[in-house]
Amino acid sequence: MRSGIRIFSVLVSVFTLGFAGGAAALTISWQTNTASGGCASGHTCNGSEMNFLGSDNSTLVTAKAWSYLPGNDTIYSASLGMWSPGMGVISPGSDGSHTIDNAGYVDFVAFYFSQAVNLKSIFLNSYGDTDFSAWIGTVPGIPDFTGQSLADLDFNYGGHFDNYGGNTNRLAEFGLDAEAGNLLVVAALAPANGITDLFKLKAIYGEALLTEPDGETPPPNEVSTPSTLLVFGPTVFGLAAWRRRRARKDAVAVDTATSD
Repeated sequence: MRSGIRIFSVLVSVFTLGFAGGAAALTISWQTNTASGGCASGHTCNGSEMNFLGSDNSTLVTAKAWSYLPGNDTIYSASLGMWSPGMGVISPGSDGSHTIDNAGYVDFVAFYFSQAVNLKSIFLNSYGDTDFSAWIGTVPGIPDFTGQSLADLDFNYGGHFDNYGGNTNRLAEFGLDAEAGNLLVVAALAPANGITDLFKLKAIYGEALLTEPDGETPPPNEVSTPSTLLVFGPTVFGLAAWRRRRARKDAVAVDTATSD
């Protein structure tokens, strides 16, 4: 009997691990540069709006450019530019490199995803310092920031976080807090800390999130109910079947002993 239990336990473990591996989230990349093919075919791609298809061939992200003038405490619409090193912003304060920068105006790009995403990191090509500020939130549609301030972004999306880097190309990771939403705003560090930040944004990395039947998005580290059943269901049902077979054998043994 103990031998049977040990064999069954091994089979359960292997089966469960196999399903758990299959349920792991797949990292999606959105390449926002001409070297990787540029915009998604059949979608808008100009200075006012650009659309990029994720590596899952499903999740679309829409990008729009904005600039913030600290002296007026006001956000203005700007134009997008895209080159081999990545995406930049063309605004009244832009220099010849057309980067996302905070020299005068603070440039930023808002990315609206077609579904909720657990955002992991972005890749920046450096034209100077690569410090940036970012906001992540959930919105019903592509937002219009015209006339708003950075304080409005903090109020609407729960505050921003700052990420610091040097004068080199880098993958900027958002950390282990599983920042989730369908909106990502990336700006040159706001406000500037005395050093001009200039970079182009080459790629975004994240994981698509499942949506619950009520329309809510589960926390990124929480396995949804169907996935949980895939992982643990075979174990539960297999254990129940084994117990039933064991009970029948025990019952036959008792009947035999009684008849003797």
